[in-house]
Amino acid sequence: MTAGLLLAPLLLPWLAAAALIAARRRSAALVAGLAWSAGAAEIGALALLVAAAARHPLAWSVYLRADALTAFFLLTTALVFGLVLAYAAAYMRHVPPGRFASLPWFYALLFIFLGTIVGVYLAGNLGLMWILMEATTLASVLLVGFYNTERAVEAAWKYLIVCTVGLALGLFGTIAFYLAAVRGGLGPSLALDWATLLRNAPRLGQTPRLLQLGWVFIAVGYGTKVGLAPMHSWLPDAHAEAPSPVSAMLSAALLNCALYALIRFHQIAARALGPGYSHHILLGLGLLSVLVGALLMLVQRDLKRLLAYSSIEHMGIIATGLGLGGAWGIYGALLQVLNHALAKCLMFFAAGSVRERYRDSRMDKIRGLGTVMPLTAGALVLGGVALAGLPPFALFVSEFAILRQAFATHAWVGLLLLALLAVVFAALVRHAQPMLGGQPAAPPDGPAAGRGAMLAMALCLCLLLLLGLHLPAFLGRLLRGAVAVIRS
Repeated sequence: MTAGLLLAPLLLPWLAAAALIAARRRSAALVAGLAWSAGAAEIGALALLVAAAARHPLAWSVYLRADALTAFFLLTTALVFGLVLAYAAAYMRHVPPGRFASLPWFYALLFIFLGTIVGVYLAGNLGLMWILMEATTLASVLLVGFYNTERAVEAAWKYLIVCTVGLALGLFGTIAFYLAAVRGGLGPSLALDWATLLRNAPRLGQTPRLLQLGWVFIAVGYGTKVGLAPMHSWLPDAHAEAPSPVSAMLSAALLNCALYALIRFHQIAARALGPGYSHHILLGLGLLSVLVGALLMLVQRDLKRLLAYSSIEHMGIIATGLGLGGAWGIYGALLQVLNHALAKCLMFFAAGSVRERYRDSRMDKIRGLGTVMPLTAGALVLGGVALAGLPPFALFVSEFAILRQAFATHAWVGLLLLALLAVVFAALVRHAQPMLGGQPAAPPDGPAAGRGAMLAMALCLCLLLLLGLHLPAFLGRLLRGAVAVIRS
């Protein structure tokens, strides 16, 4: 039973990808139907795993495991993937045929990407986790360069090189943790097992300098994939040039995946070295990311790059909550993971629809959006309100929890966060006003947003509003369980 629960969501995406590649010469309707069927099966398998892991930890062999923290991140991934499939059904209908820029290849690569992300979450061995994290880069780089334009290929290469270098540093950190474990008396076969390392974390602290160096490498290496400043340079280009469903997956699923790996190492480092060292590094990287993201949002000219810098800012808020620690800081950080994923799906879906209609994502070329695309414009405005952390949307709740922890422990952090959130709000208002009003230079001649796109945006808005007004009992229990895992 346990093996089936862990293996099914891990293997289904790969089987779906193989079936989609085999069906690449079939009709678009058949390919889309196959993708939706496989997506429904995968989301169902993830739901069963989430329900089981939320009650008690699961393990199969020494390589696969899941607990409440895993279940929370898998729940977020399942929601994001379902929304992306719903949106892609409308968005991808205009893709011309090509070697990789075709519907079967798009869905196949998307499922392979999902398979690597799920693998990271289920990995119980830190070495296997690193391998699968590297695989997420290889699986998604073709999606980033999917359109095969000069700028898309450049963004894909930059993404590949920067993230590979970053994860190479993460490998050095993983080796340092391994050496610290071996020198602490653990057997080589267990020196990368996450549960064993956590139980025996004080023994790793016998070589504190080695472990401190390892944590710095981990924070920089995995922080590159999270998009934390100053290792964020790949993120704006990749998010801007990828198809909008892929941009949503990158921002709402991939960044969370790297953050999950960072949290797993953080738990070991905090227990072995005491909470101060790893917490302070997370806090510093988090605040720097919020600062960089907020200031660069003010000067952006491209709508999707604006959203990319917003992702950097929000991942910084999450890292700040984890760095602050405490029940409210960690609770707010985890809730922000889910809320940001939903908000960024909404915004990239809306931005993708605008880009298709105007055939451009430069904000100085987008005028009269309120009259040309009123429903999409409404989604964009409400999504911006949500991203700014204003009520009644869910991000207000999670950011309030982080601010509560900040003012309870480090008041200056709370004041700085409030000031930077005001900058973010000003940036969003500054860019939104010209786009909504005025008249376009020429009537937009691109395709209008399809029903699937509008449905996906409506679902995102409903979920953001629901979570802002009332947290479902199951999600509340899962969140408390995930907080307990981090604080254990």
